[in-house]
Amino acid sequence: MRLHRFYVPQPIEEKSAIVLQDSDFYHQLKNVFRFTAGGQVILFDNSGFEYHCMISDLSRGEIALSIISKKEGMNISKREVHLFVSLAKKDTFEWVLEKGTELGVTRFIPIVSDRSEKKNINMERALKIVIEASEQSGRVIIPTISEVTKFDNSLDAEFHSFAFDPKGDVFTIEHTHNYSPIGIFIGPEGGWTERELTLFKQNNIGIYSFGSQILKAETASIAVASLLLLQ
Repeated sequence: MRLHRFYVPQPIEEKSAIVLQDSDFYHQLKNVFRFTAGGQVILFDNSGFEYHCMISDLSRGEIALSIISKKEGMNISKREVHLFVSLAKKDTFEWVLEKGTELGVTRFIPIVSDRSEKKNINMERALKIVIEASEQSGRVIIPTISEVTKFDNSLDAEFHSFAFDPKGDVFTIEHTHNYSPIGIFIGPEGGWTERELTLFKQNNIGIYSFGSQILKAETASIAVASLLLLQ
């Protein structure tokens, strides 16, 4: 039987037992999943390990668990992918967060480009989305979500980056061989402006396309993440 997986923000390390005082998590275990003492779960704490645990007590708003075993997580991306995403509609951006997390994206960097539809995000909700996607997909390290940054301030990354635009050269996976970490820039609806394309070139960021197919921003985000991470 597959055990439910949950993220906990406190380090578990080499402990034989832990007590959690998280009212939301308590409600989730007791009232949503109907766990009782003796129930078993998998916990992970962003350390790269996951812990097989047994609930020893679930009362008075506290969760007491004994650690049965610890093992290194298997679902760790072999390549760091940093996804620079122009802010779009709320539902679109949240979908990119969810699916990008499942695929193994290391970090999401929301950027305000010249044609961005939004200027900010609900960080609390964004973190909840990537945590739930990590729990579901078997990840043991949650991706980072950076603060919203302006396009011009996002071009000085210390790793090799690629931008996607219909005017670019046709992209193949061979372009990314031997690069990790790697940055991927996905534009807004309407695409990058000529000013932004010029800045990419000035910062030695290659501009590529998916050939004759014109993809929506969210589709392009997941398409390139899949190519880079599902190998």
